[in-house]
Amino acid sequence: MRKFVNLLCNHGNPLPLASDGAGVSLGGIMTPSTYLEPARELPVIDEADVVVVGGGPGGLGAAIAAGRAGVRTILIERFGTFGGTWTAGILSAIMPFPFVRGLFKELHEKLAADGAWRGWHAANNYGDGGTYDSEAIKVLLDRMVVEAGVVPYFFTAFSDVVREGDRVTGVIVESKEGRAVIRAKQVIDSSGDGDLCVRAGAEFEQGRGEDGAVQPMTMIFKMVGVDSARAIRAKQADPDFTKAWQAAKAAGEITVPREDVLAGPNPREGEWNFNTTRIVGKDGTKVRDVSDAMIEGRRQVAEVAAFMRKYVDGFQNAIVSETAPHIGVRETRRIHCDYSVTSKDVIEVTPFEDCIARGNWFIDIHSPTGEGTVRIHPPAGKWYEVPYRSIRPQGLDNVLIASRCIDSSHEAHAAIRITPQVMAIGEAAGLAAATCVKQNLASTRDVDVKALREELRKRGAFV
Repeated sequence: MRKFVNLLCNHGNPLPLASDGAGVSLGGIMTPSTYLEPARELPVIDEADVVVVGGGPGGLGAAIAAGRAGVRTILIERFGTFGGTWTAGILSAIMPFPFVRGLFKELHEKLAADGAWRGWHAANNYGDGGTYDSEAIKVLLDRMVVEAGVVPYFFTAFSDVVREGDRVTGVIVESKEGRAVIRAKQVIDSSGDGDLCVRAGAEFEQGRGEDGAVQPMTMIFKMVGVDSARAIRAKQADPDFTKAWQAAKAAGEITVPREDVLAGPNPREGEWNFNTTRIVGKDGTKVRDVSDAMIEGRRQVAEVAAFMRKYVDGFQNAIVSETAPHIGVRETRRIHCDYSVTSKDVIEVTPFEDCIARGNWFIDIHSPTGEGTVRIHPPAGKWYEVPYRSIRPQGLDNVLIASRCIDSSHEAHAAIRITPQVMAIGEAAGLAAATCVKQNLASTRDVDVKALREELRKRGAFV
């Protein structure tokens, strides 16, 4: 028999109900700008030691780490695949990662073993990267989640929280089965946009300091039928096809507000990925903005594809084979936690006693208003660190963050947001949450960080 919780859509505070005089009516109260929803009992459909909201790179790291630690873990994902931007965003390229190991290293090695990885070696000291088969990674991630004992909930959208004091004791979800509650002892926000933390009342910042503008969105897409040998030679002769791109732009054939073409070959022969479209002035936390961005993104895809066929050798017979099911979002909210990582921390590689992840991807700011990309590098061959304090939301005792919305400045965020680093942050969050459950800790702040770091090292993480 299902348990039911009386939830009144106001974090547990009673709301007045419409009445017909004989009792509570089933209808709500409508005004020109609001609708007062009547109270109802929601079924508690499941419960877990750790509930992870969002199955992107950070959520995967968190859920798999918690599951392997032996606590009952639920992973909630609004799409039908795990991976977030890796799958629903068909990112295809994973940036340099020499200072990210642990679960990500395991994933990388499994992709390579399956023939689903095409690596590259950077001609500098910022590390290697590669492209992956976005279909193969879906199956691999399924396997890793299931083998860790994690309970998956696909096609389940996070809606709200059940908050009791400084704890989130459950999450409210929506699915084909309706609105329901999943109880939790520990909760991890891997939504990317900090949706759970905001619903729980956490404070946040968004965008750059002077105007709140965020980095642009991108519609990733693929082309097949490419003669890769000729295309690679063309790219070597004209890096990022910049000369041809600028010529087409001068001729009025290109409207995409970007200065070059970011593209490369995938593991499948004749398939290339493109991270070239740029949709500015849109807010990834607003559904209308995301809807408009999807439409504009596909328009830009057609424009870029036409350019490639006309101007770039090897692409004469290529066609667009896939556009991402979801627009790529670089930046939205950053949740206020116990420490905010700064650009100085990134550039000067500040060491932290409570370091839970490392990375060396540079500050990489795609202009929020149009063309231009700002790149500021940390010292070559060195790494910056992400402290545990930066994933603990202020005012919440049993919530951790495992996504790009950790506490940081706009500039530092532009470095930290890269997916391997986010997965490493998630792995630490999942292990910390499992520790809280197993040791019955009152707060995530009570975790012995020295012991946490030691356990991460045992699991192969670089901290």
